[in-house]
Amino acid sequence: MWTIREGRCDEIERLVDLRLAMFDAMGILEDEDKPSVRDDCRAYFAETMPAGAFRVWVAVSSGADETNTGRETGSGHGETRESDLIASIGLVIHSVPPSPHNRVGKAGYIMNLVTLPAWRRRGIARALIEHVLGVLRSEGVPIVGLHASNDGRSLYERLGFRIRDDLPEMRLSLKRDE
Repeated sequence: MWTIREGRCDEIERLVDLRLAMFDAMGILEDEDKPSVRDDCRAYFAETMPAGAFRVWVAVSSGADETNTGRETGSGHGETRESDLIASIGLVIHSVPPSPHNRVGKAGYIMNLVTLPAWRRRGIARALIEHVLGVLRSEGVPIVGLHASNDGRSLYERLGFRIRDDLPEMRLSLKRDE
């Protein structure tokens, strides 16, 4: 069993662990960089979560506390402690200038979707995304974006996310080493 609920500030260390697990799965985190990336993530979560600038929802293994706001499904897994975080998703809602397609001037950005390997293929990531899409709809946010890993792309497409050829994202790294 697992349950979705809001992440809490007292869980920052576990949220950082999940974020590093995501980078490991993507193959973009070198061992020598882990301590500094861990510190940077911890500082970001500690600053932005209490202010509500970065919001987090987690999937928790069996034994979820009374604060749960999500659904229960799946099955337990012996390697995970009771009430342990097994997946997370992050959301930032930012202000943008209104446009013909976004007259309210709010845009969501989904990030940090990660499910621990032992818990994958059980519908957890999909449930987390659907939960966040429901939050965005209830708050009147008309548009949401994300960056898809190769592993996540098909799930996002099944949920209706599309790459727009007419608005390709371009990026310039201002750091020499990226």
